[in-house]
Amino acid sequence: MNPSRDFEPSSANGFSTQVEAAVRNRPNTGSRIGIAFAPGVVDVMGGIGEDAGSLVLTAPTTLGHHTAVWPIAGDKIHIGMVSKTGAESGDTTFPASMLASDDTAAICARCDKSPWAAPTLMAIRRMIVDHIAAAPAGGLAILIEHDFPENADLGRLPSQVAAAASAFLKLQNVEAETMVVAQSCANVVAELVDLQQLRKTMTALYTPSVRSIWQMRFHPNLLCEALELPQGVIIKAVATRLTRPTTLKRLIETRVCSEMGHRIIQELQRQDGQNLDPAQTRLSSITPAEYVERFRDRMPSKITHQQFTTKFGTVRGLGDGSANPKEVFKIRSRAEHHIYENRRVHDFATHIVRARRATTIEALMAAGELMYASHWSHSQRCGIGGVETDRLVNNIREFGEAAGLYGAKVTAGGEGGELVVLMRDDEQAHAALAKASAMAEEASNQPVVIFGGVRQGASRSVSADAARSPATAGAV
Repeated sequence: MNPSRDFEPSSANGFSTQVEAAVRNRPNTGSRIGIAFAPGVVDVMGGIGEDAGSLVLTAPTTLGHHTAVWPIAGDKIHIGMVSKTGAESGDTTFPASMLASDDTAAICARCDKSPWAAPTLMAIRRMIVDHIAAAPAGGLAILIEHDFPENADLGRLPSQVAAAASAFLKLQNVEAETMVVAQSCANVVAELVDLQQLRKTMTALYTPSVRSIWQMRFHPNLLCEALELPQGVIIKAVATRLTRPTTLKRLIETRVCSEMGHRIIQELQRQDGQNLDPAQTRLSSITPAEYVERFRDRMPSKITHQQFTTKFGTVRGLGDGSANPKEVFKIRSRAEHHIYENRRVHDFATHIVRARRATTIEALMAAGELMYASHWSHSQRCGIGGVETDRLVNNIREFGEAAGLYGAKVTAGGEGGELVVLMRDDEQAHAALAKASAMAEEASNQPVVIFGGVRQGASRSVSADAARSPATAGAV
């Protein structure tokens, strides 16, 4: 990531020119070209509570992936990636048969020298194996362009997967339910990083309006609605580097701990005479008041792998017999985060609605306080974040609502180094955020980058007839 006060992505208009040149090099043998754009995604509130049944809020970023797919002669898949920021790029070739016969491990192995190609190939393969689209009759050409800076997360993987899946479906003129495609894309992401991120693939595939964020819940029933931001209020993403990054293992461990905590609470409920359907309950269904009154003092703060499995069995992700039986899991703090965070997310959404209806800033200030509380919980209860993000959040809080900065919090992205900021969209607020970032950059000796606003999702893209110019038909 290059040290920069503000990062603005490259224009999308050039992608059509890239496609035209690529088609001249590898002629299209069909009647269509599938072209799609999928934005990057940041968690606004609730993010890692997705599996725990929490309400989650997400926002798309200005960064993203453009992907074009078209049929070519032969039995090969030619895939190229162009970076607008000097990050990963390349060109490589695979046998087309791998889309129908190879499994995930085989695709990753074949992409050993070009790992950037694996998410796109796996996304297209997933559309085929999930019977959403048909396997190609011959070869394929795939062109990818992205504007993510080097080392930036910001939903890069869900963006790439969603863009590839959407482009392939547009090539075949397939109209599929967004939720079905999003789940398949989330399965691809989970295969690569062992974390379910349905919220991010859903956001990357479809964003309802430029001034809205998504509010979603997936358990026990589906909720997926736009939450409109108040006039003149935006979400910004900010990223820095941590000297002690949050590892993927920590994120997985947080999820596992939450499931372990839920299993213990289910046992305590059974002891109390409650007979609940385990398939219909999630950790987030426990209210903070119920947790404190009934369960907190009965739940161990820590438990070893062996102690848990002996008494409660196993849960998803806990590991098999080869796991370390003495490994310690901090289940109470992780469970508490999900229980309290779900309440914060609901309250945050309520305050945003109130702020949209009122002319005062009290509701926005209350929403910001919930973001600061969420930041503390991510850091102290889950170990997500670091000194650099704490410093940046503190700087933003010091400028405060008088400067148009209402709240900020860490997300799980960028190895714990990415933040979201709730702020006014005016010159004073942007200047204050730039100043807060510059102060943090100087104190931490780490670059701080501010990213732009929102773009629409992949479902806004269209397929292009080969007889028409991609410059007009496929632009988004």
